[in-house]
Amino acid sequence: MTTVNEIAEEGFRCERCGQEFASDDSCPRCGRMRAEAPCDEDAARSASFRCVICRRTVCEHLPDDNHPALCEEHRTVPVIEGWAQVYTTASEIEAQLIVENLRAEEIDAQLYSQSDRSFPVDLGELSIDRVLVPVWEYGAALELIQAHMDGEGEVGFACPSCGEVYEPGQTTCASCGAALSAA
Repeated sequence: MTTVNEIAEEGFRCERCGQEFASDDSCPRCGRMRAEAPCDEDAARSASFRCVICRRTVCEHLPDDNHPALCEEHRTVPVIEGWAQVYTTASEIEAQLIVENLRAEEIDAQLYSQSDRSFPVDLGELSIDRVLVPVWEYGAALELIQAHMDGEGEVGFACPSCGEVYEPGQTTCASCGAALSAA
């Protein structure tokens, strides 16, 4: 089964979504594989898609239209044009700080805000701020955010007393000695 057209030298174009990619066995945007492979869930079955987040082959719940392929574990992760949602909040400031901290750790990140700054009322789920990362960086980004999450689910990359950035696992601030929230 051929699912892509070869382009230039060692490059491919996905026939399903049009994404160009090089030397991989599946499209990074939609997960369509260049050739079928054994399914990770059932080796007796063939798979024609890989989860765009974890790269496991997918033979159940195949994607519709131009939606990306996602395995059972990542089925609930929103993916927007190759970017996976790794965190949501109703605070644009919080989301922007998380984006900046991910970038500081060399993880590409962007803010997708649905907040309406001209409307003075918080609309809850209708005014969500999403932190997005490329699908292939989802695992590393999620791990970093979880390492900085406290027991209440709040994310903090800096000491609440002095604002100094701290590393995951630190219990006291190296700068001012204040106690940091236990993860």
